[in-house]
Amino acid sequence: MNFINESLPDLIRSISFLSKKTFLTIQDRNQILKEIADEIRKRSLKIINISHEDYKHAQEQGVEYSLLQRLKLDENKIENCIQGLENLIQLDDPIGQIEFIKELDDDLILTKKTYPMGVIGVILEARPDAFIQIIGIGIKTNNFMIVKPGTEAQDTCSYLMAIVHQILLKKHVPIEMLTLLHGRSQIKLLLKEDKYIDLIIPRGSKQLVQYIQSNTNIPVMGHADGVCHIYVDGIDDIQQSLKMIIDSKIQYPAACNAVETVLINQSIASDFLPPLITQLECFGVKIYADHLVSESLDRDFTSPESWSIEYSDLSISLKVVNGLDEAIDHINNYSSHHTDSIITHDFKKAEKFMLQVDSANVYHNCSTRFADGYRYGFGAEVGISTNKLFPRGPVSIDGLTTYKYHVVGKLHIVDDYVKGVKKFIHSQ
Repeated sequence: MNFINESLPDLIRSISFLSKKTFLTIQDRNQILKEIADEIRKRSLKIINISHEDYKHAQEQGVEYSLLQRLKLDENKIENCIQGLENLIQLDDPIGQIEFIKELDDDLILTKKTYPMGVIGVILEARPDAFIQIIGIGIKTNNFMIVKPGTEAQDTCSYLMAIVHQILLKKHVPIEMLTLLHGRSQIKLLLKEDKYIDLIIPRGSKQLVQYIQSNTNIPVMGHADGVCHIYVDGIDDIQQSLKMIIDSKIQYPAACNAVETVLINQSIASDFLPPLITQLECFGVKIYADHLVSESLDRDFTSPESWSIEYSDLSISLKVVNGLDEAIDHINNYSSHHTDSIITHDFKKAEKFMLQVDSANVYHNCSTRFADGYRYGFGAEVGISTNKLFPRGPVSIDGLTTYKYHVVGKLHIVDDYVKGVKKFIHSQ
């Protein structure tokens, strides 16, 4: 569906109204997800061809490397998206869950129960695979989603949304449950609707996230950077440690959970740096390093412009540190609080690292690329949040629910408790 700018505020009001009136059963939601997964599998070749045209056009326009990598939709990515939708079906219903029941007094019962968030605006750059995940999570959580994909992926996302709308129409579900926006100018209008939109999720560059955070009163969930670290404290298995670092960097360098800085304990630097440099250069990784790395190898590496840089490509920063405390301090100072990992055989050091590093995901002896809702078994994710407040880390169905407190009594009044006629029992 296409909407002109003048109609967008009215449309958002209508979406907000419908979101309060539309409650699908878990069976209906799961059936919709199943039919979407089946249709995507059936039409995968067509989707890939449309995505390929989007990719070619973006390439001709000189779109940067990291964005092109995210834009690419191939058989593996589509299959992962389908598996994500199928995994969502297997998850328990996140809506209507009773988190606790408490008896405040005789016949005065407090219940905490989960509900959909309501209306969620999602603004993403060239991520057709993320688009599919977002659609799936929106349906599973009974939320209404207004999605603005990047112009680079517009044709692919339009085709995918057409598939979804056909299924919603067949099920007599309002197609406004999932609404696609097209024009960039609509983002400004979207961000003004704080009365009707409950949450904004940006997925894209630091500039995009910061722009959204600065131009709306709607709560914003997400992260601006993916500056991830690996600290190599001690090594039992050099080859496996190298494989872990290589996986974190080159498995998908444009991902926000790819490692950008490797810190090496000076006690192992002379043994570990030579094979590490060799491995990185074998894979075409451009190396930036501090003076201690250069001195250790008697090579003149260029220093990084900043230790807070997110390369999102085949580049990496290396630094020698004087042990665990300096590594933790460096990470907390320069990290984006996304995902940071330690390589060590010392469990006490690993425990200290995971306790003191202030990031949403902290790892011991595993690749930073595991920071993902699908890999965590959440089915899919709408993004990764580095917020301290809930939700944090990969955000899936639980992160897009809210709750209400239900209190049911028999014409109870507070005055009885103020005067001591009655007393709370607060039992569970």
